[in-house]
Amino acid sequence: MTYRSVRSAAVMSAAVLMLGPLARPQDAASIFQVVPTPNPQGYSGNDLYAAAASGPNDIWAVGLSAIHYDGTTWTGYSLPGRWRHRPSDEGRRRSLPTNAWAVGSYAASPTSNGDILHWDGTAWTPFPNAAGEDYYLVSIAAISDNDIWAGGCIPAGFNHFDGTQWSWVPSAGGGGEDGESCIQGISALATNDVWAVGWVLTGGTVDSTQIQHWDGTRWTVTPSPNVGAGSNQLYGVVALADNDVWAVGTYISQPPNGIEYPNHTLIEHWDGTSWTFVSSPNNRFGGYPRDNILQGVVAVSSNDVWAYGSVDSNPGPGSPALLITLVLHWDGTSWTIAPSPNPARDPSIIVNQLYGGVVSAPGSIWLVGSQELAPGRGNGTLVLHTTGG
Repeated sequence: MTYRSVRSAAVMSAAVLMLGPLARPQDAASIFQVVPTPNPQGYSGNDLYAAAASGPNDIWAVGLSAIHYDGTTWTGYSLPGRWRHRPSDEGRRRSLPTNAWAVGSYAASPTSNGDILHWDGTAWTPFPNAAGEDYYLVSIAAISDNDIWAGGCIPAGFNHFDGTQWSWVPSAGGGGEDGESCIQGISALATNDVWAVGWVLTGGTVDSTQIQHWDGTRWTVTPSPNVGAGSNQLYGVVALADNDVWAVGTYISQPPNGIEYPNHTLIEHWDGTSWTFVSSPNNRFGGYPRDNILQGVVAVSSNDVWAYGSVDSNPGPGSPALLITLVLHWDGTSWTIAPSPNPARDPSIIVNQLYGGVVSAPGSIWLVGSQELAPGRGNGTLVLHTTGG
């Protein structure tokens, strides 16, 4: 099936009982550990969609609510309205204790609206959205306090902050059919070197990858691969150098014909000249391929890159209905599946997903997402951490 993700980030609240990793092959010997985190929304939904950090003692994770890590504990903060957000940050430097940004959407009524939040050291407050309150903003990256980009949909487009106000900047990629296009991820190296990735509807029900680059003057579309005959979508990007950029997402190998074909992991790399498809593994249940979806990517170095998302059993013959975490690792030569924990009250009902990540210090990787608190009771925050990245 065609999978689309239009969202933002979340975090924290009351204590949640979290059991140890299940004794399953994909969980064995994981370097990641589940970190206890609160659920401020109780059982009403606490999904975390993104994370940002200025250092090991200053980390935000946001989505339906917000949580902050001070180096010792995670603490929850309320957000205006019913928010689904992503925090600003390129990873390690920009999200200051008294100056952080988040973008996303909220439901003030049956109509969802897109907006911007700013943290001033005391509280999160709304900021005017230059694209209009009905425009979804789902990605953000900062070069400095007066040079911040946010991307959104539908159609694909950008907001830019100059230190005083946000301004609308049109996308170079067009809106696709019926305006169906989106900027899902942004990563910035410099004020004249910013990458944005997403998708555009190119025919019927088939999406194609879309990658754009900002050179300091304008956004331009850079050709990017599409695999198979079905939809290709990119959700995350990380830029390490002007010749070393990774983008991740998902693709379907077969064209839509009434059969639900599985999603496969999609990874592409920029070498300074062109984008190329890079082979990546997929998890399987009972010998059958399942939906493997990568939501984002972070990097410690050029030979230490981590992509994350989830695997949906979908369900099929020989497998229970499971939604489990998925983590892939690049060692400079190939991508491999890295074991990742899946906390659950009931091993037969696992609903865990990873949406966001950040490197807060060398080797220190945080991945955030959601876990089902109890069957039919809503999602809680999920945070995984390793210092062995």
